[in-house]
Amino acid sequence: MQLSLYKLLTLILLVQLSVGCKKISNEDPSSHPAAELAKISITIDKSVNYQTIDGFGFFGAEDVWWATQNLWSDAWGDKIINDLGITIWRNEWDPPATPDAAQDADWNKQKPVVQGLKAKADLYGVNLKFIISIWSPPADMKWLCNFSWAGDASATRNAGQVSTKNGGTLNPGKYTDYADWLKSCIQSYKDAGIDLYALSLQNEPLFSEPYNSCTYTTAWYCDLLNHVVPEIKAVFPDVKIFGSENMLEMEGKSDNWPYFYHQAIKNDTAARNNIDILAVHGYSDGVSATSGSELAKMWTNHLQQFSVPLNKPAWMTETSGYSDAWVSSGITPGAFNLAMDIYSGLNYGNMQGWVWWQGSEASGISNYSLMSNNICGKKYYVSKHFYRYIRPGAIRVKSTSDDLEVFVTAFENQTKGTNTIVIINNGSEAKSLSVLGDDLPAVFTIYLTTSGSENCKEAGTLNSGPDNHFEIPAKSVVTLQAGGDPL
Repeated sequence: MQLSLYKLLTLILLVQLSVGCKKISNEDPSSHPAAELAKISITIDKSVNYQTIDGFGFFGAEDVWWATQNLWSDAWGDKIINDLGITIWRNEWDPPATPDAAQDADWNKQKPVVQGLKAKADLYGVNLKFIISIWSPPADMKWLCNFSWAGDASATRNAGQVSTKNGGTLNPGKYTDYADWLKSCIQSYKDAGIDLYALSLQNEPLFSEPYNSCTYTTAWYCDLLNHVVPEIKAVFPDVKIFGSENMLEMEGKSDNWPYFYHQAIKNDTAARNNIDILAVHGYSDGVSATSGSELAKMWTNHLQQFSVPLNKPAWMTETSGYSDAWVSSGITPGAFNLAMDIYSGLNYGNMQGWVWWQGSEASGISNYSLMSNNICGKKYYVSKHFYRYIRPGAIRVKSTSDDLEVFVTAFENQTKGTNTIVIINNGSEAKSLSVLGDDLPAVFTIYLTTSGSENCKEAGTLNSGPDNHFEIPAKSVVTLQAGGDPL
């Protein structure tokens, strides 16, 4: 009897100790100063202005051009114009097919997509910019060529059997014929009710590829600009010429920038006058994405060496190679990395236009697409933070963060009366954030994307000022929007 009572008392004591421990471990961690979220401030200074945005967009139809169906649907058009919010659409003008070189598309195949996009843009009041890149001239305008690198002074070009595929170069005796062919492209769009906004005379001029491609040394590329652009401008003076569409790693990396196409343009007075927009691609080799902190230096070099001295806008007109995972896996960047890379172009390169590669693929969301039909992935929603809320005409204003893990870019669009701030928390912890500055809207709507279920989701509001905070989760992207629907 005494042993049983001892056991009972011991059991009661153990239960009490257990309950006591539980109460301590479940105490609200916010009651301890060390557990509070880090409080940080974003400061907006509208008195300091940078670039004016031209737009954001992608290439292609609802599916790849070599597909035979599902290239356009009204639902897809609504999605990309009214939800994602593209303001630039890029396309290829295909050369004529030959017996040994079929083509993915022609104008008859593309025209319904082009007209559908125009109709949707008009419906929603969007001034969609249509831009064209050329992958290859017609085969009968091309020559064989040989050169070891872009600046090769010993390069040769001569007549021979050449296809639209596998490189080659433009026959310099065909400049007028090439200009006439490009004018037929611009006129075809005009006949469809569209004033083409911009044209690139050659996509990625350094690379000979098994698909449509054509190569130029830096000297040949300047000759191309100087002979062909004046003929185009004589008939279509408002069409902007963009190029060289070479890799940012070549045009901006510290060891590379003095030796490639933009430096050649800079050195050639006529060529400088014959190009309107300096365009780069966000790859290291035409396939693998250039991503990460190294972009800051590349964009800074490009700004300082080319955009500023030439007084030309900078666009990134093609990138892909990002998985739809949230963060990078091995050498493949993810959707969150894409947000960081767009930020780098905007803040370090004063980039004015950003164009993804293939916008949509019916077979699924690959590393090269943002969506599959109307199914949207993380890359789509990350892009939406910029595409939908930073509209053409928005001016980037000075913005700073007092936390090295929090990145911010801010814009004011006086025409639309909107203010937009995109914030990226690259830290591993949530933070408590306030927005400071003069002449700010009183209230911002919060849109949030995380690795979880939040996909550019409306997540409440934030009052500006030092006494007001919101929680930004770790590894997340937030857009603060004020002034109504930016569309």
